[in-house]
Amino acid sequence: EAGLAKSTAHRLLASLVSLGYATQDVQTARYRLTLKMFELSSGIVSGMDVISVAKPHLDRLSRRLGEAVHLVMQYEPLSSYVGRRTPMYCTGVGKAILATQSFGEAERVWHKSQIVPITPHTITDFSAFTDQLARARMAGYAVDDEENEPGIRCVALAIPSMSGRAETAFSISGAASHMTPQRMREVAQAGLATRQDILRDLGWK
Repeated sequence: EAGLAKSTAHRLLASLVSLGYATQDVQTARYRLTLKMFELSSGIVSGMDVISVAKPHLDRLSRRLGEAVHLVMQYEPLSSYVGRRTPMYCTGVGKAILATQSFGEAERVWHKSQIVPITPHTITDFSAFTDQLARARMAGYAVDDEENEPGIRCVALAIPSMSGRAETAFSISGAASHMTPQRMREVAQAGLATRQDILRDLGWK
C-alpha cells in the first residue's frame, strides 16, 4: 500500500523491530506495533496493557512447564490477582515487585502489613525480609519457600516499567515436593526468558 519494494519494507520493519517499535509473531510471521509507539504521543503505558501483552506469554509458559502461573498487580501492601489478594511481605510476587522499588517503599509496605507467621516458614523479621529483596535483585527473581501456603513453593519475576520500577509480577508455583532446588532453577530460567519476551513485546527492552 505504501508503494515500497518488498525488500525496502522488510528492511524498515527490521529497523522498527531492532528499536523496539514493532515485533514479529513467531507463529504467524506477522508484524505488529509494540506499546513503545505510544511514547511518541503520550509517554504513558497503562498497567492493563502489561496484562494484555503478558497473558499469551504466560499461558505458553504454564503449558510448557506444567505449573500454575499467576499474573499479579500491587495493591497497597497486597499483591492481587483475579479472585484473591495476598500480603506482599510473604509472597514471591510481593518480594519480586518490592525488589525493584526503594528501601523506603519496602519499609512502608512492611509497616502497613500485619506481620504474622502464616506458615512456619513465613519471614517475620524485617532484616531477613530486606535480605530476601537483595537476593531477588541479584538473581532477577524472588522465591516463596512455603512462606504463604504450606506445601507450595514458587518462583516470581517482576515486570518492570522502563524506569525499572515494577507494580506487576508473575509467579510459577508448584508442590514443594516437586519443586526441588534443581527444578526451581529450571523454572527460574524459563521465567527469565519469558520476561524478556514480554518486555520485548512491550517495547521496553
